[in-house]
Amino acid sequence: MDSSPVLKKGDITTNSVQLIDEEKRFAKNLETYVDACYMNKSEDDSGLNYHIVSVFGSQSTGKSTLLNKLFGTQFDVMDEEKRQQTTKGIWFSHANYIASHDETNLKTENKKNVYVLDVEGVDGREKADDKDFERKSALFALATSEVLIVNIFEHQVGLYQGANMELLKTVMEVNLSLFHKQAERCLLLFVIRDFTGLTPLSNLGQSLEADMNRIWADLNKPEECKDSKLVDFFDLKFASISHKHYQPEKFDSDIRKLGDDFSNETFFANNRYHKKIPIDAWALYSQQIWEQIENNKDLDLPTQQILVSRFKCNEISTALYDEIFDKEFNELTLPEKDPLESCKVLKALRSKCLELYDQQASRYKSAVYLETRKELELKMDLKLKDFQSRILGLLIEKLVTELDSAYAALKKSKTTSNFEETLKYVIDETLDKFETASSQYILVDDSEVSEIYAQNLKVHSELLMAKLKDFSDRMRNKESTALVNKLGKKFQIKIKEYLIEEVTQPTDDLWDKVMSQFDQIVEKLLKTYEYGQGYDFQLGLKEGNDLLHLKIMKMIWKKYDVLVHDFINEDTVSRILRNVFEDKFKFDDKGLPIVWKDFNQLDSRFNKSKEETLKLLPLLGTMRLSNGKTVQIPKYNIDENDSEQELDSASEIEDDSDPDINTNKFARLLTTKQKAKISKRFKKDADAIYLDAKRLIAANRTSIPPFMYVLLLVLGWNEFMMILRNPILFVLSIILLTGFYFAYNMQMVGPILTITNSVLNQSKTVIKDKLKDFLLDEPEKQASQSPQSEQKPTETYELDDL
Repeated sequence: MDSSPVLKKGDITTNSVQLIDEEKRFAKNLETYVDACYMNKSEDDSGLNYHIVSVFGSQSTGKSTLLNKLFGTQFDVMDEEKRQQTTKGIWFSHANYIASHDETNLKTENKKNVYVLDVEGVDGREKADDKDFERKSALFALATSEVLIVNIFEHQVGLYQGANMELLKTVMEVNLSLFHKQAERCLLLFVIRDFTGLTPLSNLGQSLEADMNRIWADLNKPEECKDSKLVDFFDLKFASISHKHYQPEKFDSDIRKLGDDFSNETFFANNRYHKKIPIDAWALYSQQIWEQIENNKDLDLPTQQILVSRFKCNEISTALYDEIFDKEFNELTLPEKDPLESCKVLKALRSKCLELYDQQASRYKSAVYLETRKELELKMDLKLKDFQSRILGLLIEKLVTELDSAYAALKKSKTTSNFEETLKYVIDETLDKFETASSQYILVDDSEVSEIYAQNLKVHSELLMAKLKDFSDRMRNKESTALVNKLGKKFQIKIKEYLIEEVTQPTDDLWDKVMSQFDQIVEKLLKTYEYGQGYDFQLGLKEGNDLLHLKIMKMIWKKYDVLVHDFINEDTVSRILRNVFEDKFKFDDKGLPIVWKDFNQLDSRFNKSKEETLKLLPLLGTMRLSNGKTVQIPKYNIDENDSEQELDSASEIEDDSDPDINTNKFARLLTTKQKAKISKRFKKDADAIYLDAKRLIAANRTSIPPFMYVLLLVLGWNEFMMILRNPILFVLSIILLTGFYFAYNMQMVGPILTITNSVLNQSKTVIKDKLKDFLLDEPEKQASQSPQSEQKPTETYELDDL
């Protein structure tokens, strides 16, 4: 069970406290006492405005008395009657004042925060054999103190035992073991008690210094300190104090003179002996030092100082992070809604935490302070990085969402001349927006360079670039597809008009003319994009222009293939053959109608027209040039995994394993079976036309008997004479006969009779409707008038008889 002395709240007074008791246990809660006694906190940001003074000497030589007089402490003093040990262990006290000649009350305020260690005396009978504590207490005093007061009597100077030379040897050995790697200096202040003045103080000092050098020379030094001297590690100063009882006034004056040396910084000039441990860490530092000493471990003061610095710096860092940074960060409500304002707040919060850390931790070891500062920065920056990643992600998402509308608006405004310029403008504008916004999302001061934020920004910049590349590729694919479709549609419109015109009036060089027109249309469509020996479609494709050209050509051939195969079918070819046959059969080479005179002429014309027409069927069934070669589709090594706009339809020309089959499939418009059906249908149509013509010849050749003309003349003599005598009837008769003659010869009698019949029927219908309306309207009028006649009074007249 740990029974170390515990300092309670009631113990925190100006009284001294037992730092280490006689059982070698270190006091707990020492930091409470140290902090309560520390003066001028508000004027000391570093926490280094304090000094530790220790006192060594034989037992019962007035060490505590000296400290009480000099520093206003309240250590227990020896009972002079019993002459027994008073100070046990090590006691610790804050100086209530420092004795001085300068003040009216003979003391000055302890503005330098002098703390005093009263170490148990040596050579006492109570611990005559316990040399271990003497060594440990000396080690502790050297590790923690700036000034070691060695309290000896004048008559002991020059003696080995009496002058505590053994103790001084221990002090030097301990100091050498502690500071041989770094020459930290310590002030040995010899206070010669009961000074008579018979021997000058300077002589006494020389004697003591000679003894110290002799002891130093006899020490076993580490190899690196073999040639070192006493003055490399110790500064020696000497002071004298008269006898307390025999010269009380001189005693007090000497005390005040010594106090003046402490007040005017004679001993503390430039903090040359200071351990550089801030006051709020001194309690922890001294406790760890004692634990190392008590456990007989090698005491490495720099390491202990580093450990204390690390502990306190971590303590400050953790408190700032948990109580300020993390708390205020979590209090932000939906910081992503206003990222700019949130960044300002978080940036100020980060700076505030670092400033507070600098104020509190800069007092400790510089390397530890800076290392822990970086750890605090890293800890805050990792959390801020997550926030920055969120707002940068939202920024990228927003910018990417606006790309399509920005591109469409710019394209609509026609500010740029082509796709590549439009795309570059949109991407550059997006990158500028990102750079502008992201530069405001920096969460460190301008003077700082944070690898975390730089790397995070780089990651999100690369993410944005990847998304912009996806957008560029998508827009290029979209524009490429649109260009392919546009050129394909233009080609389709132009070639369709020409194809229909040529196919409906086919000639032997039909496909030569069609393919020639094909080449002309393609050349005209691609002329705009010619660039050097190749093409530039102004889509920023670089090496992809050749591929796009192949896709365009593939689309053109696909459109042509679909158009030809859709247009040339059984019905279309049958109609074309019928029209061609009728033109050849019914009209001569000049385009005039043929009047059939006899059946021989009819049969000859029919056979010739039919034969010439049937010769067109193979021409329409296969795309074959006049040189006998079929039209062949070019071979393109293009990826077949295209979209609908990129030619993957069922009718697309595929890469079959057999190229001959693929070529025949493209050039063959009609199958043998289809051509047989068309031929059969054509023959039926031709035979029907032939029969109509034959009937017409037969009808024209039917003769009227001659006696009918005599009979007509005899019976119609009077009518003929009436017409001849009447000029109007005569002219009218000539007109009608002339019209009938031409109508008859042009075979228009039938159509004229049909039209006349239709006109008569239509006239009859109109007349009936008019009569019906007239007959139905009369009764209605009478009915509407009858009520009015009933309402009028009637008058009657009676005639008288004559």
